[in-house]
Amino acid sequence: MKWKTRLTELLNCDYPILQAALSRIGNWKFAAAVSEAGAHGCLTAAVSMTPEKLREDIRRCKDATDKDFSVNITVGMCPHIDEMLDVVLDEEIEVIETAVFTADEYGKRIKDAGRKWIHKTATLKHALHAQKKGADALILVGLEGTALRIYSNFPR
Repeated sequence: MKWKTRLTELLNCDYPILQAALSRIGNWKFAAAVSEAGAHGCLTAAVSMTPEKLREDIRRCKDATDKDFSVNITVGMCPHIDEMLDVVLDEEIEVIETAVFTADEYGKRIKDAGRKWIHKTATLKHALHAQKKGADALILVGLEGTALRIYSNFPR
């Protein structure tokens, strides 16, 4: 049974469930399996470590599922962040998730490319800021969330 909600329409999935980036286990196999099950899978760019490996992982995920999935880019944790975002945009990923910092420059690049931008944060201040900057959706997490538990990651 397919649900019809704003989230399922935004993410082009059957159920209003978005897989978390899941740090080191958010690989292409996990993302493809989640998408195949009708939810929205998410490949974690930091798992790939290099732009070349990210491109390979995105293509493997595309080969494993014909369903949509997103890519998470966690600011401050994802190596080669500009090049990683270049790969994600070049591979025509429709939904891109940023996390931790305000991510203004990355959100702008995502929106300018005509893609959907989801921003993950643990603070109301940063959530409202991302909304003002054009984020299509927000994920609010507790401070125990992966990189978000490192208080020094938050700009003062």
